[in-house]
Formats: sequence, C-alpha cells, structure tokens
Amino acid sequence: MITREKKRGSSGLAPLIILACSHFCASPVALAADESDVPVVAVALGDYAFEPAEITLKAGLPVILELKNTDRITPHNLTLEDEAAGLSIDVDVSGGKTTRVELTPTVPGTYTFYCSKKLPFMKSHREHGMEGKLIVTP
Repeated sequence: MITREKKRGSSGLAPLIILACSHFCASPVALAADESDVPVVAVALGDYAFEPAEITLKAGLPVILELKNTDRITPHNLTLEDEAAGLSIDVDVSGGKTTRVELTPTVPGTYTFYCSKKLPFMKSHREHGMEGKLIVTP
C-alpha cells in the first residue's frame, strides 16, 4: 500500500525509479516523474458503495485513484488483492478524508475491489454490497 500527496521538486532519480517499477511492479508506484501527466480517477466511498463501482484502465498506464470517504464518521478502505495480476492495494480512508494511491496495472482482466471494514457482530461493508470492479484492458 502506498499513499501519496502531491510533491514538488522530485529528484532526477524519479524517472529511473518509475522505469524500474513499471517493469517489475504492478502494485502502486511510489514516485512519478511528473504527477501532472498522470490521470486522476475520483472514487467516492460511502453508504456501503463505491462510486463509480466500475473503473476501466489501460494496462501499462499509471493512474491516480483519488479516494474520498463521503461518510463523515465511518471509516472505509479500498482493498484489491490479486497476486497473479500483481495487484496489492489496501488503502484506509478515514471518515470525511481523501487519500490518493497511484497504480499501474499490467495484466488485463477484471478484478474485484471491496471495503473490508467490519464492526464486531455486524456484517462487513463488503457483505453490505460495498464492492466494485477494476477492468484492465490491453
């Protein structure tokens, strides 16, 4: 899991790190050479739902998911674990907060993401229907 905020003045090593990570990592990438070139996909988390519930991305292209928890108190997260696809995301978003995560999916397919939060003796948020689909196209 890697969360990040906009950072100015990155070092000259950032492009090399991106190149290495884009070849070896499909999980979230730590640095970007120029974040302004990376598209941002806004995702709202709240009322036991993701909006949009379906996100389509192109394999090999980085994207920033901007996760905004629209519930004022209830914490949520976005979890997507698929070892074969190289996807490992587990990002917590406190009530009323926004978090960003950058990822570069590399394996085309359809993957389920969900909120894994659960109170004792209650249904999990996923059991309440809080899940969505990440579609990665070639």
